[in-house]
Amino acid sequence: MTPMIDIVFLLLIFFLLSPSDDPGQAYLTTNLPNLGQSGLPGDDIYLAVEIELQVPEANTRDVVIVLKDGRCFGRNFEGLMAALADMRARGLPADHPVLIRPWMACRHQWVVRAFDTAVAARFENVHFAVPYL
Repeated sequence: MTPMIDIVFLLLIFFLLSPSDDPGQAYLTTNLPNLGQSGLPGDDIYLAVEIELQVPEANTRDVVIVLKDGRCFGRNFEGLMAALADMRARGLPADHPVLIRPWMACRHQWVVRAFDTAVAARFENVHFAVPYL
């Protein structure tokens, strides 16, 4: 009986001392720009290719892709890819800024997909704006 009690106390001490109560472990540190700023230096925000990811009120699981020039692609990321590839084919350099502007209710999967689409179109300077409220 004594060895079993000894083992129980060793396990109790182990489980009491092993968890870390560091409050920073549950959070990822980020450095987002202040509300209203794009994160792009200077006047580059006005030159950037803007991809806005809108969320219809009726279906928050869906997304509507809109470019700054007014072209709407619905949920068609292939159409966005074709438009971005066309911009690159017309001579837009790879380091030209691309700004992804999601709405607040936009799911992360759509933001990541927009980023992947911009990178697949060979853009190297992709930024994220503060989400619209």
